Amino acid sequence: MHLIERLDVDAWMRFDEEHPAPTFFARPAWALALARTYRHITPNPLLIRIAGARLIVPLVRLSGGPLRWRELRGSPLGAYTFISRDDGTPATSDEIDAVMLALTHAGDTANVIPWPLGPQPRPSPRWKQREHDTAVIDLSNGADAALAGLRGISRRMSGQAQRRGVVVQPYAQGDAVERYWEMLTQASQRWGLSEPPVPRALIENVCAAGGRNVEIWFAYHDDEPIAGGLVFYGSQEFFFWSAAMRHEFARLRPSNALNVALIQNAAARGMRWYNLGSSEGLPGVARFKQDLGARTIAYPEYEYVRPAYALYTNVRDAFTRATL
Repeated sequence: MHLIERLDVDAWMRFDEEHPAPTFFARPAWALALARTYRHITPNPLLIRIAGARLIVPLVRLSGGPLRWRELRGSPLGAYTFISRDDGTPATSDEIDAVMLALTHAGDTANVIPWPLGPQPRPSPRWKQREHDTAVIDLSNGADAALAGLRGISRRMSGQAQRRGVVVQPYAQGDAVERYWEMLTQASQRWGLSEPPVPRALIENVCAAGGRNVEIWFAYHDDEPIAGGLVFYGSQEFFFWSAAMRHEFARLRPSNALNVALIQNAAARGMRWYNLGSSEGLPGVARFKQDLGARTIAYPEYEYVRPAYALYTNVRDAFTRATL
């Protein structure tokens, strides 16, 4: 038995102030940034009462189209969610199983990616699974212990960057987004993309909503930004969400210097994990992360679809193909 209530966003924000989620993606700032960027997304956190427990489930809801389907997402763009009790402690696997069952009654379709470094639900035939992986560095023993895991090539390259005068620090001036966007646009064109993989509005909105839990860092040479990244803080996880480099400065190894500085910064801020994200389909990026001492963690993405919604999407997709 369960009782599902929609949690007021202001109440969710007050809860997060007292009990911040371990991953930034399960915090209100991420949901608010998405809602400000995409008109079809609305923050939709739930309070689910199960067997005496009160569980906070950070979700967003999509508009649902003309038929107003109830489309729930643990977090769009491949981001994570984290289910906790109302005292801030993590939900158990049994409680997460109960939440996943409750979500099959709450929406016509739901998509959930539990935080890979937290408790996981058990597989269920109600939910389809897709496997992903991410690269993480354990910071529990401090920066020095984490940096001791650097492989020789990464250690040499970060040393080269330092000897060549590369300096890394956060950028706190008002034009941070503009300067990073210019670098990301140039890098995206080199990757063969016509534009960056995320809109500028999302970067602006996540910086505005995230406050001190979102930062833009740059690696500099002769006071000129040559590589950079957008990073997020949860209460336990430091997530390197977006990275870019000016290719003409690759010989200076700024990405190695940037990651070493971020490891040191994350450990100093008390983070338990440094998450470099997925490298699926990018073997060169995966090797770079392994050289930094990261280990790969596999995790599932769960999707639930009611038969009526599945029929609707099949008909819609068939009609779209027929009119192309």
